[in-house]
Amino acid sequence: MIRLVSIIIFFLFSIAVFSFAGDSLPDYEPYQENEFPQWAHDLRRGEVIFFGTIPFTFFISSFSYNFYIYASSNYDSAYAPALFGNKTPPVLSNAEKLQIIGVSVSISSFLAILDYILGKPWND
Repeated sequence: MIRLVSIIIFFLFSIAVFSFAGDSLPDYEPYQENEFPQWAHDLRRGEVIFFGTIPFTFFISSFSYNFYIYASSNYDSAYAPALFGNKTPPVLSNAEKLQIIGVSVSISSFLAILDYILGKPWND
């Protein structure tokens, strides 16, 4: 029964794909100078900066927190961050992981807002 349903679904999907294969795409038209409002450009720039800085802020936040744990344990090698050659770094709780994610998202948001505020005089 499952095999029959799978064959029917595959057949229906293949009909849908092949029905669009013969259609030609419309001609490409480049964007006009004033096609989008300024707020859309600002929002897109903020989005790119926010999502572009997330990996960096997450790395810095997690390394800083791991170094804080290392320093608060009187530099015991059992609590050293993985970048310092520790094969078994300390395991973080879910609350600590959420704090690190929250800090990195907050820093990325701050950087995107700061870019908008500092870039505002040049966009006007």
